[in-house]
Amino acid sequence: MTDPILTVKNLQVHFQTEGAPVKAVDDISFTLERGKTLGIVGESGSGKSVTALSVMRLVPSPPGQIVGGEVWFQDTSMSNTEAPVNLLNLPERTMPSYRGARISMIFQEPMSSLNPVFTCGFQLEEALRLHQNCLKADAQQQAIALLQEVKLIPTDEDLKLQLLAEADERTKILTERQLLEQINERKQSFLNRYPHELSGGQIQRVMIAMAISCNPAILIADEPTTALDVTVQARILGLLKELRDKRGMSIIFVTHDLGIIANIADTVAVMYRGKIVEFGPMEQIFDRPQHPYTKGLLACRPQPDKRLQYLPTVSDFMETVLNEQGEGVVQSKVGDRTLEVAEVTEAEQQHRLTVLEGQSPLLEVDHLQVFFPVRGLLGQMKRYVMAVNGVSFKIYPGETLGLVGESGCGKTTVGRALVRLQEPTGGRIQFQGRDISKLQGQALRKIRQDLQIVFQDPFSS
Repeated sequence: MTDPILTVKNLQVHFQTEGAPVKAVDDISFTLERGKTLGIVGESGSGKSVTALSVMRLVPSPPGQIVGGEVWFQDTSMSNTEAPVNLLNLPERTMPSYRGARISMIFQEPMSSLNPVFTCGFQLEEALRLHQNCLKADAQQQAIALLQEVKLIPTDEDLKLQLLAEADERTKILTERQLLEQINERKQSFLNRYPHELSGGQIQRVMIAMAISCNPAILIADEPTTALDVTVQARILGLLKELRDKRGMSIIFVTHDLGIIANIADTVAVMYRGKIVEFGPMEQIFDRPQHPYTKGLLACRPQPDKRLQYLPTVSDFMETVLNEQGEGVVQSKVGDRTLEVAEVTEAEQQHRLTVLEGQSPLLEVDHLQVFFPVRGLLGQMKRYVMAVNGVSFKIYPGETLGLVGESGCGKTTVGRALVRLQEPTGGRIQFQGRDISKLQGQALRKIRQDLQIVFQDPFSS
């Protein structure tokens, strides 16, 4: 086994409150091996993100404070003789040479990680100019190469094939010079896009490109796939593994999703109430969990092939009791037994649907269309993006309708159009028998009392 690239010893992080300090991270220790992925998993509030922020000394202070511990970093990519450095002892003025350049981070909410008033290209180029001190033209070329590496911009060869296919459909012949100009125009057009013009998966790829721009030794990914659908999650995970192997990076992957951990991690740290309650190889954690909390996490995962009367939670499997010293001790509720939860039968599901559909529809959507114009450099109309094209469905009182699809397929646009945050291009929306497609002013505000939306990104809401 090689020397670890990161060793965390007895890390403690407290947050000041009106009462006693909250021990967000309570005396934890772990190591990260070179070229490997460490998964940190636990429920919300367990201390995962605070641990990740502590490695880069980004814990907001006040109210947070790193009150103890050591974070030893040894990067041998520049020199085989470089001595380990305790990041917690470094003066703050030296930390920028580590943050971004040698240890980089993908933050939890991609939608709120980019500045909405600057283009994606500008923000990526800014990171390159800051850390590499390069000229604008060089930064732009590096930005394009990075976006191609994270598969946001097609390769030059793929762009050439696309342009030739489009020209063939129009029975038009392109010269080599025209091809080169249009390839550069397509690449530049992506750099000129603003964050609101991208899907969540595309924004996350921009953040990954920014994080790897300085070829860091460690990449910390804090819940990078939480707001993304499963198909985009799979692509992002595949991309991170590919970049790790290609660049020789080590990754700390923070998540609450055990399925993702099983897909990407080599070793796993399970956190509960600020402590690491279990640490070991991924296969061991999943096949032979020892701690009641780990067993509970694994047991309460939803099963796609079963519909249960209720969804089990961790509290169904474990409880905290006081020992003789008055300390809370976690123990299993069910022991080695399996928690039995009754399934909803197919007949019960069918009966519920019959009852629901016997009512008048609450909401009717008929051939809904939402098109977005794409303009050229001088503002002239070039084409439309058909974000939603001919969508129809009904929702009955008491019904839950699942709208499923991959990133960029139009799900969110449908939701925004239903509450008229996005004006429909065509179609009809009827709520309680009333057409609300053209409502304005006070009439629209009144109807919104009964049509509410929970937005995708809680941090920017």
